Amino acid sequence: MKFIQILNEIVNHPFPTEKPVIIKNSDGNDVSIDCEYAKTPEEKMTGVLGMESMGENNGILFSDISPTYYHMNGVKFPLDMIFCDDNGTILDVISAEPDGDNIYPPSGSHFNLEVNGGFCNKNNINKGDIVYIS
Repeated sequence: MKFIQILNEIVNHPFPTEKPVIIKNSDGNDVSIDCEYAKTPEEKMTGVLGMESMGENNGILFSDISPTYYHMNGVKFPLDMIFCDDNGTILDVISAEPDGDNIYPPSGSHFNLEVNGGFCNKNNINKGDIVYIS
C-alpha cells in the first residue's frame, strides 16, 4: 500500500486532461458526463485512488486499457465500471464496491469509464448502449 501512497503524492486530481462523454442510453436519451482522462501510466494506475468522492455527473475515462484486472483496494466509494469496445458499444457495466473483489474487463474492452455506483441504473445505461467521446 505504500506504493499507492507515493503514487497519490505524485499524481493529483483532477487530471490535467478532461474529456466530455455522452452516452446514448437505453431510452435513446443523451447522458452527459464530465470526465478526467487518465492518459499517463501513473494516472491510469491511480484512477480514483485518493479521491473521497466524485460529482454526480463526473467520471474518469481510461483508454487503451489492459486486459488485466482493476483492484478496488483503497477505493473509498462504490463505482459503476462501463467497459466498451473500440466503437463505443458498452460490453458490460460492472458494479464495484470499496475494497471489494478485483474487476476483470470483458474480452474486447478498449476503454473503461468509471462513474459513481448506481449512476448507470439511475440513468438507464446498459450493455449495448453507445458511448461518444469528444
